[in-house]
Amino acid sequence: MPNLHTNFFLEPLYPANFGKSEFKFVAVSKKGERLVMSHTQGCDLFLKINKTKKNYLIKGDKISRPSQVAILQQALKDYRDLNKIKPINTNIDSKKQKSLIISPHLKSIEYFIDKFKNRKNILLEIGFGSGRHLLYQAKKNPDKIYIGLEIHKPSIEQVLRQCELQNIENILVVDYDARIFLEFLSSNSVEQIFMHFPIPWDKKPHRRVISKKFIDETKRVLRVGGTLEFRTDSNNCFKYSFNEFLTQQKIALCVNKNQNLEINSKYEERWRKEEKDIYDITMINQEDSNKIQNIGVLKFYETVEFCSVKKRFKEVTLRGDGFFAHIEDIFEINKNEGLLRVSFGASQKNEHSYIFIKKNRVVYFPNYILATKDNKKAHELIKGYLWNM
Repeated sequence: MPNLHTNFFLEPLYPANFGKSEFKFVAVSKKGERLVMSHTQGCDLFLKINKTKKNYLIKGDKISRPSQVAILQQALKDYRDLNKIKPINTNIDSKKQKSLIISPHLKSIEYFIDKFKNRKNILLEIGFGSGRHLLYQAKKNPDKIYIGLEIHKPSIEQVLRQCELQNIENILVVDYDARIFLEFLSSNSVEQIFMHFPIPWDKKPHRRVISKKFIDETKRVLRVGGTLEFRTDSNNCFKYSFNEFLTQQKIALCVNKNQNLEINSKYEERWRKEEKDIYDITMINQEDSNKIQNIGVLKFYETVEFCSVKKRFKEVTLRGDGFFAHIEDIFEINKNEGLLRVSFGASQKNEHSYIFIKKNRVVYFPNYILATKDNKKAHELIKGYLWNM
């Protein structure tokens, strides 16, 4: 990821503008970590400043890091030039630097809440990796809408670039956890779900995406006759997943071994050369599911004084039955405003966010955290912490 090292720099007075960026404020934690709020190309993100023994490291904050790395590169360049920093080591001026173009294919969760209307022939690919399969299917079926879910930033960049090069218009890319995104989708709204070669986690099976709860959600969003296509090279993951599929009612299962597809990933090509076995499980949904209420976003409707939260702050993990809220750190902007860094939700699909405590309101940053069942319950724990209930 883009970053720079410097021996010394003078921090500016905020707010400050330079190039394509506005730097609004700095938030400082008790541990000395500094977060600089940058507004670059319509995107809000934090730059993180860490002081090491020898120098300063300036990079993007992981929680607020944009999906398109070019935005972070631009923010770092503008911050460097604003402060006349002379880096001793940096990669933001490399020949591989991305052009600062916002792709129309990249959609935030806000888009799906506010603008996206469920259409016929929606297909979903979870963890598209290099994007070979996603791009091939979308180009082959231009009348269908393909939603690609991925959290690996370089993979997202690669697919966005290929959409432009190949003039593919029917792909929407989302940088979001698929397990949470599924709860947002309407029942019986998806024609097909692809899940090819997820991390098998053979040594840590509890981290696998496949679970009874996950399969329940895929079955709910699939229309009658819709399919979930699961593909893996791990025998252990195949056996585990097959047993999870067997817990479902009113489905058909089709199992294949070493089946040739029209398009293979580069990893699959390598595995076939090594004569590894490839396992396929296709689940066919055979019943309509009950409709669900539209999921909104988490909001705070009350205010709280930052100085009050600061006085009683302590790192703590609050737990419920299958959900939690971890209050990790506190950052001060000024005496009336600050941030809490938190993680919360279900243990296997938790959110990472900041809580921005302003003079007249309290909000999550980044915004638009879906109000899933586990998120709502964890949100209540956070509210109890904030208002000392």
